[in-house]
Amino acid sequence: MKKISLIVSVILTLCFICSCAGEPAPTVTETKEITETETEKEIETETETETEAVTEEAKQVRTFKNPVSTKSMPDPFITYYDGYYYGLATEVPNVRLYKNKTVEDLFINGEFKDVITVGADIGGGKTLGWNEWAPEIHYLPTTGRWYIYFCACTDGFDFESMRMCCLESDDGDPFGDYTFKGTTVSDRKGIDQTVWYDEASGELYTAYCDFSSDDKGQVIMLAAMDSPWKVSDKRVRITVPEYAWEKRGSDGTNDGRITEGPIFFTSGGKIFIIYSASGCWSQYYALGMLTYTGADTSKENFLNPDNWVKSKDPIFKKANEVYGVGHCSFFTSPDGTETWIAYHGMATRDAGVEGRYAYIQKIDTAEDGTPVLGEPLPRGTKINVPSGEE
Repeated sequence: MKKISLIVSVILTLCFICSCAGEPAPTVTETKEITETETEKEIETETETETEAVTEEAKQVRTFKNPVSTKSMPDPFITYYDGYYYGLATEVPNVRLYKNKTVEDLFINGEFKDVITVGADIGGGKTLGWNEWAPEIHYLPTTGRWYIYFCACTDGFDFESMRMCCLESDDGDPFGDYTFKGTTVSDRKGIDQTVWYDEASGELYTAYCDFSSDDKGQVIMLAAMDSPWKVSDKRVRITVPEYAWEKRGSDGTNDGRITEGPIFFTSGGKIFIIYSASGCWSQYYALGMLTYTGADTSKENFLNPDNWVKSKDPIFKKANEVYGVGHCSFFTSPDGTETWIAYHGMATRDAGVEGRYAYIQKIDTAEDGTPVLGEPLPRGTKINVPSGEE
């Protein structure tokens, strides 16, 4: 009996030991599975976060390179309005308006339309001639319409018939249809008209290049507008080519007495006119500046030449193997935090009028509002797209 009892006792003991040794196994397995699942989730979360960060970073650093045209497009004018950039440039024989969400490919992949072409009826039994140059587009709040200004021969190829012209939009859509309103100065040969609406006085002012009959060369005139398509009779000359850098031609000598392509620039309560000087066909084409010093913007003061002070040196000129820089315009980034310049430049010193491509870059302003243009960025420089651009 003792022997049987001992055997039973041993068997029971072994069963108890096996039972205790086998119980924890499922717990260990379950813990391992949970740990692996949580780790996988953590890795997935980290990967998603990293991907989002990379995507966001990619959006923030989207860049482009100059030039922003694939063909010669001198005198580029760009403005931003209601989610779109609108642009024009000299493209003989038509005046072509571009529209696009992004500025860097506005002139490359943007939607476009010809707002007027050679042969169009311009009244008085005449049709539009050749040499459509330097178009600009401006909005006038007093009429709620858009106006496109350009110059062209109004009698075939006869350069003596070169006049400044105005188109008015049929409604408030800048990309809609336009109607020819007439020549803004009918009795003088002129080019490169620009306008500026002064909210303080309610006046619409204009600046343009006049081919003077005297020995001064091409000069810049300033006047008020009687209407968006008619320059008033009171016109004053505010600058002539006088410095060496305003008179250079192909060989750098005094054979390019030119001041042209004016554009208004306002910042910090100050008013400037930026203009181009020397031969547009030469490597020496550059930008100069006039600063308004009048007490107010009444006609009496604004049209007083003594209230416009010229900078003695160019404020933007050839650099970094970009030559003949000039005939500019200014536009703001979509979020309004940045100011940009559009201008044309040449890749070689002797590229000439057919080698003037469109360039853009961001600029700065001094504390007093004076534009600080710096110098042309080298072609191939990666430039961040304007702030707020989709």
